Amino acid sequence: MKHPDRIFSFMEVESEDDLVKAITEHTWPLCYGFYHEDLLYLGDGDREDAPEYSVVRIERTEGHHGIVGTEVGRVSSHNKDEVRRIIREIKAGAYTMSNPVKVQVEPKWHHSCELCRLEED
Repeated sequence: MKHPDRIFSFMEVESEDDLVKAITEHTWPLCYGFYHEDLLYLGDGDREDAPEYSVVRIERTEGHHGIVGTEVGRVSSHNKDEVRRIIREIKAGAYTMSNPVKVQVEPKWHHSCELCRLEED
């Protein structure tokens, strides 16, 4: 994970199709992520116009928003078929990495950080 110090927010998505659409068809703040079938897809890129997602398997929680887990893969493609393939491989246990991570992940409706907060004039 490139940005373990980032405070992430997330939205739960119900279906694989919704996850693929969220990753490929929209631009999100750098701190944004998704939760789908026991995996977090956390925005770990450097630019909103070139998103990357760190895929984290949750092992335990700490406090209100702490997540201890393992980064098991990355999604950096914007091609729907490629993103779907990566998601399915990770869900099947074909992990491309195994990096321990400890991050802060908040529900989106409570979240505000310098990456998503509107700047006041």
